[in-house]
Amino acid sequence: MSRCAETVLRTYDHAVTDLSKRVLNRIAMAGWCLFAAWAITLVTWAVVEPDPHAQGWRLVLELAFLGRLVNIADGIASGFSQTYLLIQSGTQDVILLLIVYPLVVAAYQGSSKKDWLSGAIDRVRRSAEKHRRIVEPLGVIGLWGVVFFPFWSTGALVGGVVGYLIGLRTTIVFASVFSGHLISVVSLIWFFDSMRGIIESFDEGLVRFLPWLVLVGLALVWCGTRLVQRLRREER
Repeated sequence: MSRCAETVLRTYDHAVTDLSKRVLNRIAMAGWCLFAAWAITLVTWAVVEPDPHAQGWRLVLELAFLGRLVNIADGIASGFSQTYLLIQSGTQDVILLLIVYPLVVAAYQGSSKKDWLSGAIDRVRRSAEKHRRIVEPLGVIGLWGVVFFPFWSTGALVGGVVGYLIGLRTTIVFASVFSGHLISVVSLIWFFDSMRGIIESFDEGLVRFLPWLVLVGLALVWCGTRLVQRLRREER
Protein backbone atom coordinates (compact mmCIF):
# COMPACT_ATOMS: atom_id res chain seq x y z
CA MET A 1 0.00 0.00 0.00
CA SER A 2 1.34 3.45 -0.90
CA ARG A 3 2.19 6.05 1.72
CA CYS A 4 -0.56 8.32 0.36
CA ALA A 5 -3.18 5.57 0.71
CA GLU A 6 -2.04 4.83 4.27
CA THR A 7 -2.37 8.51 5.16
CA VAL A 8 -5.92 8.57 3.83
CA LEU A 9 -6.89 5.40 5.67
CA ARG A 10 -5.55 6.73 8.96
CA THR A 11 -8.08 9.55 8.78
CA TYR A 12 -10.92 7.03 8.95
CA ASP A 13 -12.32 5.85 12.24
CA HIS A 14 -15.87 4.60 12.20
CA ALA A 15 -15.93 4.51 16.00
CA VAL A 16 -15.55 8.26 16.31
CA THR A 17 -18.53 8.87 14.04
CA ASP A 18 -20.75 7.53 16.82
CA LEU A 19 -20.87 10.98 18.38
CA SER A 20 -22.35 11.31 21.85
CA LYS A 21 -25.53 13.27 22.38
CA ARG A 22 -23.60 15.87 24.37
CA VAL A 23 -21.16 16.50 21.51
CA LEU A 24 -24.01 16.76 19.01
CA ASN A 25 -25.79 19.24 21.30
CA ARG A 26 -22.63 21.35 21.52
CA ILE A 27 -22.30 21.43 17.73
CA ALA A 28 -25.94 22.51 17.41
CA MET A 29 -25.50 25.16 20.13
CA ALA A 30 -22.49 26.58 18.30
CA GLY A 31 -24.66 26.78 15.18
CA TRP A 32 -27.44 28.68 16.96
CA CYS A 33 -24.97 31.11 18.55
CA LEU A 34 -23.39 31.75 15.15
CA PHE A 35 -26.86 32.21 13.66
CA ALA A 36 -27.73 34.85 16.26
CA ALA A 37 -24.53 36.80 15.59
CA TRP A 38 -25.00 36.47 11.81
CA ALA A 39 -28.64 37.59 11.89
CA ILE A 40 -27.86 40.59 14.11
CA THR A 41 -25.03 41.59 11.76
CA LEU A 42 -27.22 41.44 8.63
CA VAL A 43 -30.12 43.27 10.27
CA THR A 44 -27.81 45.98 11.60
CA TRP A 45 -26.28 46.36 8.15
CA ALA A 46 -29.76 46.71 6.61
CA VAL A 47 -30.73 49.43 9.12
CA VAL A 48 -27.49 51.41 8.84
CA GLU A 49 -27.14 51.11 5.04
CA PRO A 50 -30.56 50.21 3.58
CA ASP A 51 -29.35 50.47 0.00
CA PRO A 52 -28.78 47.70 -1.04
CA HIS A 53 -28.56 45.78 2.25
CA ALA A 54 -32.29 45.94 2.98
CA GLN A 55 -32.59 43.40 0.14
CA GLY A 56 -30.28 40.97 1.92
CA TRP A 57 -33.21 38.68 2.67
CA ARG A 58 -33.37 37.94 -1.06
CA LEU A 59 -29.79 36.68 -1.06
CA VAL A 60 -30.53 34.48 1.96
CA LEU A 61 -33.43 32.83 0.13
CA GLU A 62 -31.43 32.47 -3.09
CA LEU A 63 -28.64 30.66 -1.29
CA ALA A 64 -31.14 28.38 0.45
CA PHE A 65 -33.14 27.44 -2.66
CA LEU A 66 -31.03 28.24 -5.75
CA GLY A 67 -27.49 27.75 -4.52
CA ARG A 68 -24.20 29.58 -4.21
CA LEU A 69 -23.78 30.54 -7.87
CA VAL A 70 -27.07 32.44 -8.17
CA ASN A 71 -26.70 33.93 -4.69
CA ILE A 72 -23.29 35.49 -5.33
CA ALA A 73 -24.02 36.46 -8.94
CA ASP A 74 -27.13 38.37 -7.83
CA GLY A 75 -25.27 39.93 -4.91
CA ILE A 76 -22.51 41.26 -7.17
CA ALA A 77 -25.02 42.47 -9.79
CA SER A 78 -27.11 44.23 -7.11
CA GLY A 79 -24.17 46.18 -5.69
CA PHE A 80 -23.53 44.28 -2.46
CA SER A 81 -19.95 44.57 -1.20
CA GLN A 82 -17.56 41.64 -1.26
CA THR A 83 -17.36 41.76 2.54
CA TYR A 84 -21.15 41.52 2.87
CA LEU A 85 -21.32 38.54 0.49
CA LEU A 86 -18.51 36.77 2.32
CA ILE A 87 -20.34 37.17 5.64
CA GLN A 88 -23.78 36.36 4.26
CA SER A 89 -22.96 33.47 1.94
CA GLY A 90 -19.87 32.19 3.70
CA THR A 91 -21.58 31.96 7.08
CA GLN A 92 -25.09 30.85 6.10
CA ASP A 93 -24.13 27.34 4.94
CA VAL A 94 -21.82 26.88 7.92
CA ILE A 95 -24.75 27.68 10.23
CA LEU A 96 -26.92 25.18 8.36
CA LEU A 97 -24.26 22.51 8.75
CA LEU A 98 -23.78 23.08 12.48
CA ILE A 99 -27.52 23.02 13.20
CA VAL A 100 -28.69 20.24 10.87
CA TYR A 101 -25.64 17.91 11.00
CA PRO A 102 -26.43 16.73 14.57
CA LEU A 103 -30.03 16.00 13.53
CA VAL A 104 -28.90 13.88 10.56
CA VAL A 105 -26.33 12.00 12.66
CA ALA A 106 -28.97 11.37 15.33
CA ALA A 107 -31.25 9.98 12.61
CA TYR A 108 -28.53 7.54 11.51
CA GLN A 109 -27.95 6.53 15.12
CA GLY A 110 -31.67 5.93 15.55
CA SER A 111 -31.98 8.41 18.42
CA SER A 112 -34.04 11.05 16.63
CA LYS A 113 -37.81 11.38 16.87
CA LYS A 114 -40.14 11.69 13.90
CA ASP A 115 -41.16 15.32 13.50
CA TRP A 116 -41.82 17.96 10.85
CA LEU A 117 -38.11 18.01 9.95
CA SER A 118 -37.98 14.31 9.11
CA GLY A 119 -38.73 14.84 5.41
CA ALA A 120 -35.97 17.45 5.01
CA ILE A 121 -33.49 15.26 6.89
CA ASP A 122 -34.35 12.29 4.68
CA ARG A 123 -33.67 14.39 1.57
CA VAL A 124 -30.26 15.39 2.91
CA ARG A 125 -29.50 11.74 3.67
CA ARG A 126 -30.47 10.61 0.17
CA SER A 127 -28.34 13.31 -1.42
CA ALA A 128 -25.35 12.43 0.77
CA GLU A 129 -25.71 8.71 0.07
CA LYS A 130 -25.82 9.44 -3.67
CA HIS A 131 -22.50 11.31 -3.49
CA ARG A 132 -20.89 8.81 -1.14
CA ARG A 133 -19.76 6.45 -3.91
CA ILE A 134 -17.99 9.35 -5.64
CA VAL A 135 -16.27 10.71 -2.54
CA GLU A 136 -15.31 7.51 -0.72
CA PRO A 137 -12.49 6.39 -3.05
CA LEU A 138 -10.91 9.87 -2.87
CA GLY A 139 -11.29 10.43 0.87
CA VAL A 140 -10.65 13.95 2.12
CA ILE A 141 -9.84 15.26 -1.37
CA GLY A 142 -13.17 14.02 -2.72
CA LEU A 143 -15.04 15.51 0.22
CA TRP A 144 -13.35 18.88 -0.28
CA GLY A 145 -14.22 18.80 -3.98
CA VAL A 146 -17.91 18.06 -3.37
CA VAL A 147 -18.10 21.10 -1.10
CA PHE A 148 -15.97 23.38 -3.29
CA PHE A 149 -17.78 22.91 -6.60
CA PRO A 150 -21.19 24.63 -6.43
CA PHE A 151 -23.37 21.97 -8.05
CA TRP A 152 -26.97 21.21 -7.12
CA SER A 153 -27.45 19.08 -4.01
CA THR A 154 -23.86 19.64 -2.91
CA GLY A 155 -22.43 22.01 -0.35
CA ALA A 156 -21.39 22.21 3.28
CA LEU A 157 -24.29 20.23 4.76
CA VAL A 158 -24.24 17.39 2.23
CA GLY A 159 -20.43 17.30 2.44
CA GLY A 160 -20.58 17.01 6.23
CA VAL A 161 -23.01 14.08 6.05
CA VAL A 162 -20.92 12.36 3.35
CA GLY A 163 -17.88 12.69 5.63
CA TYR A 164 -19.85 11.05 8.42
CA LEU A 165 -21.00 8.21 6.16
CA ILE A 166 -17.49 7.33 4.98
CA GLY A 167 -16.19 7.34 8.55
CA LEU A 168 -13.94 10.39 8.55
CA ARG A 169 -13.09 11.91 11.90
CA THR A 170 -15.40 14.77 12.79
CA THR A 171 -12.55 17.28 13.08
CA ILE A 172 -11.33 16.33 9.59
CA VAL A 173 -14.86 16.50 8.18
CA PHE A 174 -15.43 19.99 9.53
CA ALA A 175 -11.96 21.25 8.55
CA SER A 176 -12.42 19.95 5.00
CA VAL A 177 -15.98 21.24 4.66
CA PHE A 178 -15.29 24.68 6.14
CA SER A 179 -12.16 25.26 4.04
CA GLY A 180 -13.78 24.00 0.83
CA HIS A 181 -16.87 26.12 1.36
CA LEU A 182 -15.10 29.36 2.25
CA ILE A 183 -12.54 29.06 -0.55
CA SER A 184 -15.39 28.40 -2.97
CA VAL A 185 -17.28 31.50 -1.79
CA VAL A 186 -14.17 33.70 -2.08
CA SER A 187 -13.43 32.30 -5.56
CA LEU A 188 -16.98 32.95 -6.77
CA ILE A 189 -16.99 36.50 -5.39
CA TRP A 190 -13.74 37.20 -7.23
CA PHE A 191 -15.02 35.56 -10.44
CA PHE A 192 -18.36 37.39 -10.59
CA ASP A 193 -16.78 40.68 -9.58
CA SER A 194 -14.39 40.29 -12.52
CA MET A 195 -17.32 39.36 -14.77
CA ARG A 196 -19.15 42.50 -13.67
CA GLY A 197 -16.17 44.62 -14.67
CA ILE A 198 -16.03 42.98 -18.10
CA ILE A 199 -19.79 43.37 -18.69
CA GLU A 200 -19.77 47.00 -17.54
CA SER A 201 -17.06 47.76 -20.11
CA PHE A 202 -19.64 46.92 -22.78
CA ASP A 203 -22.89 48.09 -21.20
CA GLU A 204 -23.54 48.84 -17.52
CA GLY A 205 -27.21 47.96 -17.94
CA LEU A 206 -26.38 44.33 -18.76
CA VAL A 207 -24.99 43.68 -15.26
CA ARG A 208 -28.47 43.21 -13.79
CA PHE A 209 -28.95 40.20 -16.07
CA LEU A 210 -25.92 38.38 -14.60
CA PRO A 211 -27.94 36.14 -12.21
CA TRP A 212 -30.34 35.28 -15.04
CA LEU A 213 -27.44 34.20 -17.22
CA VAL A 214 -26.26 31.96 -14.39
CA LEU A 215 -29.75 30.47 -14.01
CA VAL A 216 -29.97 29.75 -17.74
CA GLY A 217 -26.52 28.17 -17.65
CA LEU A 218 -27.48 25.96 -14.71
CA ALA A 219 -30.70 24.93 -16.44
CA LEU A 220 -28.78 23.95 -19.59
CA VAL A 221 -26.29 21.92 -17.54
CA TRP A 222 -29.14 20.18 -15.71
CA CYS A 223 -30.95 19.37 -18.98
CA GLY A 224 -27.73 18.12 -20.55
CA THR A 225 -26.98 15.91 -17.56
CA ARG A 226 -30.49 14.44 -17.60
CA LEU A 227 -30.21 13.78 -21.33
CA VAL A 228 -26.88 11.98 -20.95
CA GLN A 229 -28.28 9.86 -18.11
CA ARG A 230 -31.33 8.97 -20.20
CA LEU A 231 -29.17 7.96 -23.19
CA ARG A 232 -27.00 5.78 -20.96
CA ARG A 233 -30.06 4.02 -19.55
CA GLU A 234 -31.38 3.38 -23.04
CA GLU A 235 -28.02 1.93 -24.16
CA ARG A 236 -28.16 -0.59 -21.33
